[in-house]
Amino acid sequence: MAGTLEQLSNDLAAVVQNASASVVRVSARRRQPASGIVWSADGLIITANHVVERDENIRIGLPDGSKTTASLVGRDPGTDIAMLRVEAAGLAPANWADESALKVGHLVVAVGRPEETPQATLGIISALDGEWRTMGGGAVTSFVQTDVVMYPGFSGGPLVSAEGPFAGMNSSALVRGMSVALPPATLQRVAEADRKSVV
Repeated sequence: MAGTLEQLSNDLAAVVQNASASVVRVSARRRQPASGIVWSADGLIITANHVVERDENIRIGLPDGSKTTASLVGRDPGTDIAMLRVEAAGLAPANWADESALKVGHLVVAVGRPEETPQATLGIISALDGEWRTMGGGAVTSFVQTDVVMYPGFSGGPLVSAEGPFAGMNSSALVRGMSVALPPATLQRVAEADRKSVV
């Protein structure tokens, strides 16, 4: 039994370490910094819209410890998604999970980087459902509820499956008193719309 728990512990630590290579710190508000996810190797960062309180002087802490500035590419307040762009080399884009493989009871890890080093909290997927609309009227492709503790600064960071791929982006602003993640399909739709708007 002890060996099984030790193996699980080591496996989860490895998941967090690998995931943190695609998680950045986002300083775009007066309060504590939040988290963001590397969307593409050319410098697109996805984060929660509610943590981006200014359009300029947005600072990003990269996984390698370096710092840079970001420009705001686009916002979708209805789904609480914002897209930023940085000029940086060697970024590791997130690997996204297949939504259809997620099941209630699956272990998940929320990873954030409100400080220089990554932070994590463990939970399970507590509910799954179909399409829904947020309080802001945004269309979300599926409802992913977890019991992970959303510590300050975790919004905009990933919900990571036990296998390693990212299952969504965490946001504390979508449903009051509930931990909900935006699924990859919704993130894809908004990200591609923002990308096209600046081409």
